[in-house]
Amino acid sequence: MPGPGPAWGSGPRPCGRGGQRGLAAGGREIAAASAQRPWGRDDVGAAFEKQYRGYEETLLRAWELLGRSLEGLGGDVVHSVASADPTIATGPA
Repeated sequence: MPGPGPAWGSGPRPCGRGGQRGLAAGGREIAAASAQRPWGRDDVGAAFEKQYRGYEETLLRAWELLGRSLEGLGGDVVHSVASADPTIATGPA
């Protein structure tokens, strides 16, 4: 059982950076998997490829923006909680 101490980590980094790192890793996995063209290289695969790339770029761009937003939100939450009760950010005296 954890003892008393900061509920939110040591600042915005633990809460804020995780979302962006996790989404960035997921985006890299999507891009790497699609680079192998698992749908094939025949006529049907080529038609799919043509349509897919535009959607993939849009999705990955949105994914990146979501990660940045989560990073900012995490930092804002930590700041708000610390402002409301400074003992949460610093731990008990």
